[in-house]
Amino acid sequence: MTKILVCLFGLYVAAAALPASAGQLLPVPEYPAPVPDEPYVYELSAAPAVPVSHNVKYKDLDEMSPCAAPKIIVVRNPCADPCDPCEPECVAIQICVPTRGCELISCRRNGNRIRYDYGKYAVDVRIKRNYIEVDYQD
Repeated sequence: MTKILVCLFGLYVAAAALPASAGQLLPVPEYPAPVPDEPYVYELSAAPAVPVSHNVKYKDLDEMSPCAAPKIIVVRNPCADPCDPCEPECVAIQICVPTRGCELISCRRNGNRIRYDYGKYAVDVRIKRNYIEVDYQD
């Protein structure tokens, strides 16, 4: 009980020590409103460039989601030579994924099998000997 009274007394003393203008709200400074017509520009010059692979075979395009949007992913290069330092280890490919739903990514076989699962729809990416296979599942 005495602890509560001491605490309340401390709050009363602290409130009494405040100036009279402390109870008033200060005006909010005005900032310039963002212009919706201006596009956003992102600087990607610091990121290393990843080449786009053209050795991609797409299967079952009729099983693709009807509301699919393109997505760029980075996978292991099937044509990479470990003795050639000029050959990139990873390449970028484009897949089309549903715009709605939660994305569940699973990886098997040391990164050679990647599955993007969206519930009803899924995209399987397989790294073959000389190409990359993208298989759509519904």
